[in-house]
Amino acid sequence: MKTVTGFALTTLLSATAGLSAMSVASAADLAAPEAMVIESAPSPIDVAFGVKFTTDYVFRGVTQSKGDPAVQGYAELQAFDWVYAGIWSSSVNGFATDPAAEVDIYGGLRHTWDAFTLDVGGLYYYYPGEDTPGPLKQLDYWEIYAKPSYAFGNFGSITGNVYWTSDFVNTGSDALYLSAIGKVNIPLDTIPDVGFYVSGEFGKQWIDRSRGFALAEDYLTWNLGVGATYKAATIEFRYSDSDLSRNECANNNGARWVCGDRYMVSLSFDTAFSKLK
Repeated sequence: MKTVTGFALTTLLSATAGLSAMSVASAADLAAPEAMVIESAPSPIDVAFGVKFTTDYVFRGVTQSKGDPAVQGYAELQAFDWVYAGIWSSSVNGFATDPAAEVDIYGGLRHTWDAFTLDVGGLYYYYPGEDTPGPLKQLDYWEIYAKPSYAFGNFGSITGNVYWTSDFVNTGSDALYLSAIGKVNIPLDTIPDVGFYVSGEFGKQWIDRSRGFALAEDYLTWNLGVGATYKAATIEFRYSDSDLSRNECANNNGARWVCGDRYMVSLSFDTAFSKLK
C-alpha cells in the first residue's frame, strides 16, 4: 500500500507427528497397542489482517491526509506460500476531488527461498466518492511492482521496490518509483515478546512530462523511523521528507504545503487467523 509498503505473513506448510509417552502399566495394559497422537497439518490458506492509527498519512514524501491523523486497515488472503490478494484502505484529506477514502486492491505472487524473498504483483488505487466538477478528473490508477528482499538472519533485512504505471493518477503519464529499504532489528532478550527496530527508505519518483504532468518534477524522497513491537502491537516514530521545493511541490501535487518534512507517530496491530488461539 502504499506503503503498503509493508505489513506480509507466510503460510505454514510442515506437518508433525508424535507418539504418546508410555506410562507405567500392568501386564494386561502392555498387551494393548500404544495409542498414536497425530497433530493436524496446518492449513495452506491463511488470512492476515491489521489496523493502524497514525498522526499523518505520508506517501512517497507527500501527505495524503492534509497533515491530519488517519485510520488504516487491511486484510490479505495468502495461499500455498505463493499466492496472495488483499485490500488496504486509509482515510484521506486535502484532495481536490474530496474522495471518501483511498482503497488499494492488490495481489500477486510471493515466495521465500531461504533468506531471499521475491514479491511481484499489481495494485489499483481507488478513491470512492470523488467530486469531479469542471476539468477535474477521477484519480483512480494502477501500478505493477516487484519487491525483492534479503534477510540477514534475525539481524535485519534489505528490500528493493520497483513500481511502474502508464497512467499515473489517471493522466496517461508514465511513472516509475524505485527505492531501497533497510531494517535493523534490536532484540531485547530480557523482556519476552518485546523488540526494537530502526528502518529507513531512500527512493526516487520519475514522472513523464509528455502528457498530463507537463510541469512535473522528478524528485528524491526518504524516511527514517524507530519502532517497538510487543506481540501483535507496534508503535513507531517516523520522519519523512523530499527534495521538492514549494513551487515544485505545487506543480506535482497541486498544493505547496503537502511536501516538506513530516513527523509521524503510529500505533498498529497485525495478526493472522493462524496465530489466533
